[in-house]
Amino acid sequence: MGIYEAVKKVNEGGGLEFTKNREKGEFDTLLNRPVTIENIAILDSRFYEGKENAVFTIEGDAAHFYRTGGETVVAQLKDLQEGLDEDGLDWDVLTLTFQQIRSKQGRRYYVVKAQLKPEIEAQLAERANAAAEENIAL
Repeated sequence: MGIYEAVKKVNEGGGLEFTKNREKGEFDTLLNRPVTIENIAILDSRFYEGKENAVFTIEGDAAHFYRTGGETVVAQLKDLQEGLDEDGLDWDVLTLTFQQIRSKQGRRYYVVKAQLKPEIEAQLAERANAAAEENIAL
């Protein structure tokens, strides 16, 4: 692989299909604004052993993909993915807000706040009520 191919591969986000024809966006531009993830992959870092990166696209931005290696954010996104999978849902049911905060030691790091979209929250409540009624009837 020549340098042109290597540059293209790196800029495309490691060959993920959903990153093709998109440029890498600046993660900091997502801070403190509500976004909805369209596609996401959690990948092992190519540069740091034992570390993971989240690569994702967001609704309303067809030009960019985003990548973060922040341990806290990646762990939170993995937890959310697990919950979505368990309930048979996709990322479009969530609104996320990425934030930068300071630790007690003064270090900055990123976190994600998640919120179910109101219509989904109502559907999940109905589903839970129906399941509870079904269990009572047994």
